[in-house]
Amino acid sequence: MLNIMLRTTKSIKNSFLIIFTLSIFNNVSAKEITNLSWEKSVYVGKKLSNFRETVSSPAIGKKAWKITLLPKDCGREREGDYSDCKNNGRDPVVGHGGGDRARSEYYTPTKFRGEKWHSVSIFIPTDFKSVEPVSTSFFQIYESKEGPRLMLRPKWGVLEPRYYPVNGMDSAGVVHKTLKIEDMKGKWTTILFHTNMSKDPKKGFMKMYVDDVLYNVFEGRTSFGGEHYIKFGIYHSWISRWNDKVDGKYPKQEIFYDNLFRTNKKKKLLKLIQKNWENNQ
Repeated sequence: MLNIMLRTTKSIKNSFLIIFTLSIFNNVSAKEITNLSWEKSVYVGKKLSNFRETVSSPAIGKKAWKITLLPKDCGREREGDYSDCKNNGRDPVVGHGGGDRARSEYYTPTKFRGEKWHSVSIFIPTDFKSVEPVSTSFFQIYESKEGPRLMLRPKWGVLEPRYYPVNGMDSAGVVHKTLKIEDMKGKWTTILFHTNMSKDPKKGFMKMYVDDVLYNVFEGRTSFGGEHYIKFGIYHSWISRWNDKVDGKYPKQEIFYDNLFRTNKKKKLLKLIQKNWENNQ
């Protein structure tokens, strides 16, 4: 009996050790990719619930994340009645009531206000296929209970930074200088955002850097004054625009992400990116 108890105790300890070791490994891998915690967004009932995979290639450091969205693979919230698959019936506008969407997306529950530095590195595979005229997003700065303030959207062959100013007039967003998708395929593109989320149109701004070179600037009111958070992943809306007879078979999409960092200062942000790059040398 004593031997059985000892063996059982040893087995339990080994199980805890394995879980603890895996936890450490996952945390170490994640620190190379991000300094933020992330949670799945609107994922209950999706065909592919585990849509984020940690990979060693392609990667800037030792690891990166691959995000996969299967065709029209929608889900719903764990709590509440919001669903990407079906409008909740309280609002006929799809943009508010849900429905006609699909996503493989993560958001960070750690919110922020005011001035911050953000980074995201994106790798678009050479065989990536667009779902135009369906609307797509790869990255968002989102204001809680309000909507997106910034989206990186692939649209008609370019990746556009679409800014959503808070002035009651530009709900469709403002687009400045874009990036060509073909130029991004098969390699990493690192994008930095220096933002000040402010109700004051004289203080608010969102500056975009590509590979640490200033690419475009939006200045004006950038917030209603609430809290903000980041989203990354593949997000489709208005998927009913896709016509199988015209557009063909709805494609699966895969995108790779790295350098998902947020800091108070640019120097610290660049240090995190540089450290990640050095890990693979």
